[in-house]
Amino acid sequence: MNLDADVIIVGSGPGGCSAAYFLRARGCRVLILEQKKLPRYKTCAGGVPDAGLDLFPFSFDRVIEQKIRRFSCVFGPNTVTMDVPDRTLSMVMRDRFDQFLLEHSRAEVGEQSRVTGLTQDEHKVVISTARGKTFRARYLIGADGHNSRVAAVTGLGNGRRNSLALQAETTVDRDILQSFQGRLLAGFNVLPSGYYWIFPKSDHLSVGIGALKPGKQPLRKILQEQMARFDIDLSKSRTRAYPLPVFSGLAKVHSGRVLLVGDAAGLVDPYTGEGIRHALFSGMAAAETILAGNIQNYTRRIQDEIAGDLLWAKRLAGFFYARQHLSFHYLLRNRCIFQAMLKTVTNQKTYKKAIFNWPLYLLHLFNRQPLDPPQS
Repeated sequence: MNLDADVIIVGSGPGGCSAAYFLRARGCRVLILEQKKLPRYKTCAGGVPDAGLDLFPFSFDRVIEQKIRRFSCVFGPNTVTMDVPDRTLSMVMRDRFDQFLLEHSRAEVGEQSRVTGLTQDEHKVVISTARGKTFRARYLIGADGHNSRVAAVTGLGNGRRNSLALQAETTVDRDILQSFQGRLLAGFNVLPSGYYWIFPKSDHLSVGIGALKPGKQPLRKILQEQMARFDIDLSKSRTRAYPLPVFSGLAKVHSGRVLLVGDAAGLVDPYTGEGIRHALFSGMAAAETILAGNIQNYTRRIQDEIAGDLLWAKRLAGFFYARQHLSFHYLLRNRCIFQAMLKTVTNQKTYKKAIFNWPLYLLHLFNRQPLDPPQS
């Protein structure tokens, strides 16, 4: 059988590059088809849990913009700032991060290759592109994001809903930039379900707002108003809108010889909106199931290792955002609960275990972090 690769991967984001890396490490021929010219800007806040980076036997220091040491949560006029343990969360720019991971994968890459068709039989998968080219491989991994063509053609990845976010990269005065060195900020009580954020990068700030349940909220106006509180002027910054394929329920993520990873599989955390960690994990899982010759178990593995816990994240999001005042003062300010939630992104705790420990933590009311002094 004349094949172009053992595995074709559609999309060169974290999920696709992760799968490519682990497949190439075992000698597989891998072809990545990317719709855009590389490197490309990717609208994303750029927070990467270090647990995802730890999957790889090389350092990401070259593309890490900031290491988070403090986390500020804002509720109306109140702010509480907690210390964040080392090796919890890193800040990246996705164009540099994705390209770095792509280069380490050593996969063959076909840029500006938009997939238009997909067929499969018991031996192979056939992909056609907008440029009239056809490619054949034993397996196909769909890593093509929220508008996944692979998911649409195969009918997979239905366990997701598209939430909406706005993002801007903005240059600020040196004093403001310095105040956010190693500090992430999230603000609540401005949306029924969602939050705004300030993520520090090496020479600017990434700011945005996400509505986990999109409605008719004027997100752009709300973002501008909230950033003005921190003397951040967005009038000269380009604000980009993008959908977040938030996990909403268990769904099949493989069919025949086709597997979905990352955003294409709807593996975005419904509580935080973060998706890079699960993209990296699902990419590794896809590679391992292909290498083991048991892709029929891929959906169950994703359900057992990722989706099952995201159901608990969904329950937490429902509780948290419906009771934001209570959640801020009795959950976020509780040092024990805050540290337990941080452990979910470092893979030390599942959402389920963290939530089940809340009754014990709530007894320690003396552990509530004092509010920060009011801003002058």
